[in-house]
Amino acid sequence: MFGNMVRLSYLIVLLLLVWAGSVAAVEKPEEVVPELALTTQLGAKVDLELPFTDSDGTAVKLREVLLNGRPTVIVPVYYQCPRLCGYTLSGVVSLLNTIELTLGKEYNVVTVSFDATEGPALAAKRRDQYISRLTKTDAVAGAWHFLVGGGASVDALMQQIGFHFRKDNGEFAHTAALILLTPQGEISQYFTGIDFSAWDVRLALIEASKGAIGSTLDHVYLFCFRFDPLKGKYTWAAYAMLKAGGALTILLLGGLIFTLLRRERALQRVS
Repeated sequence: MFGNMVRLSYLIVLLLLVWAGSVAAVEKPEEVVPELALTTQLGAKVDLELPFTDSDGTAVKLREVLLNGRPTVIVPVYYQCPRLCGYTLSGVVSLLNTIELTLGKEYNVVTVSFDATEGPALAAKRRDQYISRLTKTDAVAGAWHFLVGGGASVDALMQQIGFHFRKDNGEFAHTAALILLTPQGEISQYFTGIDFSAWDVRLALIEASKGAIGSTLDHVYLFCFRFDPLKGKYTWAAYAMLKAGGALTILLLGGLIFTLLRRERALQRVS
């Protein structure tokens, strides 16, 4: 019996080594630099004291429109953009109309012009244009802000979120992106392009909220899926599954050892 226990111990050690090697072989995807000079700065915190002006002409600081205990979606555009920014804002409208979260109760949206020459009147025009296309009736009025700011505030915020642009023949060369912030103003996730997956953005907002929003099932999803920056979406997390499977294996093997030891001791008492 003792010889069997020794062999079983060797087998357990071998299985654990195999499991550990498997976990090590599944590497987390490295952070990448998206196209068009957008640089990811996950975990960086924006300056919440930066001053801006809302579309109604009210002077505000970022903390007044970003926080309230909710994650925030930042949409950098410029309001006179002839093409890309309109597509981006249309994509945001589509996202807000389909995402299974309530705007103003579970998250905020803040659109910021990176053209410091634009004023609140132009911001108000774009606000009316795009908010009028929202179809979800549970959205809270005033939860989607359209801001303008001076050069110092604009440049500081864009640098902090990793969004770069340059003047090009009277227009701006730039990319299209959404930047998600935690309720504390830390950068949590990036989405590039003009077509945003409601499922992926929902998971990212729930993750950014650090447990403040979302159902139990949502948090199970976050355990099973991880954001893949190469694909720009959440994918099945083999790494998490291997960790869970390894922990379960250890528990089962520990239970088996305990049972066999008890059986061996019982046989020794009988003999």
